[in-house]
Amino acid sequence: MSGDQTVTSRSLYRDVSENHMPKDNRSRKPYQLLFAALVAGSLMFHAAILWESRHKIAAGYGDFIIFYTGAQIVNDGRAKELFNVDTQNAYQSKFDVPQLEWPLPFNHAPYELVLFLPLAYLPYPLAHLIWSGGSVILLVLMLRWSLPYVNAPHNLFIAAALAAWFPTMEALRLGQDSILSTVLLLAVFIFLKRKRNGWAGFFLALGLYKPQLVLPVAGALLVARYWRTMAVFATTGVLLAVISVAMVGLQGVFHLLSILRSMQNYSFIINPRNMPNIRGLSTVLLYENAGEWLAGSITIGVSVVLYALCLYAWRQKFDTGDRMFDLQFALVVVTTVLVSYHLYAHDLFPVSLSIILLYRYVSSGSRQNTSIAFFGLLLIMFLPVVPRFLIEVKLFGWGALPVLLLYMILAAEIFCRQRLAAVKQ
Repeated sequence: MSGDQTVTSRSLYRDVSENHMPKDNRSRKPYQLLFAALVAGSLMFHAAILWESRHKIAAGYGDFIIFYTGAQIVNDGRAKELFNVDTQNAYQSKFDVPQLEWPLPFNHAPYELVLFLPLAYLPYPLAHLIWSGGSVILLVLMLRWSLPYVNAPHNLFIAAALAAWFPTMEALRLGQDSILSTVLLLAVFIFLKRKRNGWAGFFLALGLYKPQLVLPVAGALLVARYWRTMAVFATTGVLLAVISVAMVGLQGVFHLLSILRSMQNYSFIINPRNMPNIRGLSTVLLYENAGEWLAGSITIGVSVVLYALCLYAWRQKFDTGDRMFDLQFALVVVTTVLVSYHLYAHDLFPVSLSIILLYRYVSSGSRQNTSIAFFGLLLIMFLPVVPRFLIEVKLFGWGALPVLLLYMILAAEIFCRQRLAAVKQ
């Protein structure tokens, strides 16, 4: 890590205020107190939600049921029926939850279930508890691996903020795999920083059980001509595809495609109004007034523009040891979330990587406007109660707005630095 990346101030806030903000202490304390209060309030609110939901979680409410029953199907020697809707429904009907005309479907690549096969032999509440405990361990590992690249003195506060963030609570409450997906993306970042590009491709491919959170990153690496990374990514992806097809057979693949086509018909599975991405925001703003066709067209158009700008930022190979690479990686993660076709609150968790990387950037010296915009954005992102309310009224598509603002902050800083570098040359 280069010398200009080291945070020399005693505290993050002192560094930002001494280098970029007015030196009046009174202008600094209100922000510290307000942000600390938001983090504390969010942490308590989300802990209360988890505690209140404990009985429903143990009964089978939430998304963990799809992994648990999917693994049970495989353990029972019925892997070929994994994507058979009637089989999934039969296994889920054993739980004390309201039965639906369609199951909450397992629709990921079959190889992911390898992680859940041992858990499926345990009682459901214990299996969920172990999976959630594993997710917490992944959170700790994520902080342990990422904080050396942040080098900020308030590491404990960063950890508290990560735990307090709404997508973290949703991933733990639902028993989702979003934390695992984020750790895999972090592994990609770390191995690229260490110039071990083959391993970066391997870990990126492991996340293909949710291809919408992997393929945009792969596209950026391809544009940047990371040939070794892409070769390993493609090889590992093909191997995982072979394993998956061997598990379920060709008929199972057709059943999976049928599930993916049919999901759109069930609002308890697909509800764009609650998706914090471009699709969700377009649906909230336009669907009722302008119709599905216009909302869909704008979703595609805006997504293409955002991704094209991101690829433009990655158009040339660069030194991964430079701070510019951190910003570019943060940008591609945010872009991936925004342009993802299917995304719910827990899938926002990868954005935490971008927040941590930008946190480090502004704490080690950045333009004043960037620092002010970023810290203002943090206040919005850590508002307690609001995300839960928006989900309840089916308007969490508005959650895309702060993510879009984060995209704009990152893109503006990257293009400004690129322009300054071009002038110096």
